[in-house]
Amino acid sequence: MHNISFVIITKNEEKRIGYVVRNLVKYGEVLVFDDYSTDKTQEIVESLGGIFITRPTTIKQPDTIEMYTFARQYIKNDWIFWGCSDHQLPVELLEKMREISLQNKYKYVQVPIFTYLFGDTKNPAHKGYNARFFKKDCVDFVNNYFHGLGKFTGSPDEILFLPMNEKYAIHHYSLYDLHKFVSKHLAYAEIEAQEKFERNKKFSIFLMLGAMLRYFVLFYKYSFRNGVIGLNAALLYVFFRLMVYAKLYELENGINLDSIEAEFAKSKEEIIKKIENTNKL
Repeated sequence: MHNISFVIITKNEEKRIGYVVRNLVKYGEVLVFDDYSTDKTQEIVESLGGIFITRPTTIKQPDTIEMYTFARQYIKNDWIFWGCSDHQLPVELLEKMREISLQNKYKYVQVPIFTYLFGDTKNPAHKGYNARFFKKDCVDFVNNYFHGLGKFTGSPDEILFLPMNEKYAIHHYSLYDLHKFVSKHLAYAEIEAQEKFERNKKFSIFLMLGAMLRYFVLFYKYSFRNGVIGLNAALLYVFFRLMVYAKLYELENGINLDSIEAEFAKSKEEIIKKIENTNKL
C-alpha cells in the first residue's frame, strides 16, 4: 500500500534523475516538478514510472508557498517527501517511512541527512536533520526562507526524530567541484543576504565570525576523516558564510558596481583636475 508522494524539483537532471525515480517509485508516486529542462529529464522520468510536471515560470524558487501550492494539487497521498535530485534513500528508511505513513500518531518526521562532497562516499562531510517527510497540510510554507522547509503547524508530540544512523539517513550526494561550488554558493549567498535584509537583519562582524566558525565546526567534525578533501570542504563552507554577510553589508550600505564606479569617478576627476590646473600655470 502506498501513502507517500515524493516531490522532486529538477532542471536538466538527466544524469541523476533516473537514480531518484528508480530509488523511490516502488514506495509511492514520484512527482517531478521541472523548470523547463532541455535535456532528457522528462523522457527518463516517464520511462521509469515517474510523473513529469512543468512548473510555471512565475515560480522562481522551489522552497516557496507558490511552489507548495502548485505541487499540492497533484499530490494524491497523505504524506509528502520533499526531496532533491541528489538524494538517495536506503531501503530501511523507505520501509520506515511506509510504516509511518500508515499510522496516526506522528505528522512530522525529522530525517537524518548525510552529505557527501567531492566524490568521497566513505565518510559524510556533514550529518544533520531535515524535516523533509511530513503529513499533507501540516506544514506552512508562507514566508518560507531560502532552503527552508516551512513551519510545522502541529504539536511537539506529533514530531518524530529518526535515529542518527546511516540506514535511516537521506544520502545527499552534493555534486560540486570548486568552480560549481563557488558560483552556486555565491548565488545562494545573494538570495540569503537579500532575505536577511528584507527581514531587517543587520550586519554584525561578530555574527559573521560566529557563523563562519560554526560552519567550520559543523563540517570539519565529520569531514576531517576525508583528509585534504574534508579540510577544503569545511573552508569552502566558511567562505560561503563570509559571502552571505559580505553581501548583507553591501545591501545595507548601498554598495554595488554603480556606486563604486561613482566613487572612483570622483577620485579620477580630482587627479585630472590637478593635471589640468598644473598645465594652466
